[in-house]
Amino acid sequence: MSGIDEQVAQVASLLGLLLALDTLFTTEQARRLTEERTRIGGAKRSALRTTLVTCILLGAVTLAALASLTPLAIDVVGTIGDTSWEPVFGVFLLTYVLLIGLVAWQILLTIRARPR
Repeated sequence: MSGIDEQVAQVASLLGLLLALDTLFTTEQARRLTEERTRIGGAKRSALRTTLVTCILLGAVTLAALASLTPLAIDVVGTIGDTSWEPVFGVFLLTYVLLIGLVAWQILLTIRARPR
């Protein structure tokens, strides 16, 4: 196993767990935001503020994960078309791209959660 192989193998299970939990918590915040915005009498400012803070924290976790994984992702992209390419690299890159989409969704939710 080369160095990149070992690094991807070490982060694979934790990265999958991060993606699953981060997506689950973000989905819950999206549900809460929709529920508050459609509430009779209008959204409670305290509920919106709680959702806002939670979305900011979720986004920070996702951005920190992306920042720490970027050097490895660049190394993996460098192996595309090379004999050292492993199938797990494709899964790693797919998960990395999904994290980018997730942080974009978290930013959108943060913007939508601002009290008006």
